[in-house]
Amino acid sequence: MAAEGNEKRAPRWRRRKEARPAEILAAALEIFGERGYEATRLVDVARRAGCTKGTIFLYYENKIELFKAAVREVMLPLVLETERLVESHRGTSRELVEQLLRLRWDHMMRNRLSGLVKLMLGETRTYPELARFYNDEFIERNQALLRRVLQDGVDRGEFRPMDVIQAARFLVAPMMFATVWRHAFEHAVGTPGTLEEYFETALGIMLAGLVTGGVPQHA
Repeated sequence: MAAEGNEKRAPRWRRRKEARPAEILAAALEIFGERGYEATRLVDVARRAGCTKGTIFLYYENKIELFKAAVREVMLPLVLETERLVESHRGTSRELVEQLLRLRWDHMMRNRLSGLVKLMLGETRTYPELARFYNDEFIERNQALLRRVLQDGVDRGEFRPMDVIQAARFLVAPMMFATVWRHAFEHAVGTPGTLEEYFETALGIMLAGLVTGGVPQHA
């Protein structure tokens, strides 16, 4: 009977062990978001994850590697979903741009992405390695997709001629503003209307400016 009991407990222990990296990343994301990179201590991450500090080092070499893994945990699903959307899209370029921006907005507002962006804005001057990592693995990858979609729209005559490098940066600028407002000002002064209304207004203006004939012509 004792052996049978041990056999029943073993799978539960294996599942717990396999879950450790996910538990550590979840705890790290919470504490990095609350305290910033500098003030986050691995011992506090371990305590919240229900393990020891030594356990963290079984999976991550140091704090910066833990941070990178935590960022990937949040960002990679968005990047992969964005790439799948671009590859499978069969409609107009305008429709695709709108879907891409709505997807990014949804991740920012409903997931942990906006807090992560705020964290990166606050830490990258002190830790330029974090800025390079975030840019190389996520910003540039997303920007390359946007540039591709914009250039396709121009080539098809659907979008007016433009500098696609600068246009791709402009398309995400309203979301950056929303992130700053949400985390730095909204708690103190509120938001005129709602951030959803802000996004819909910005989206309409940007889409109108992309399409041929979308920009008013001066007499």
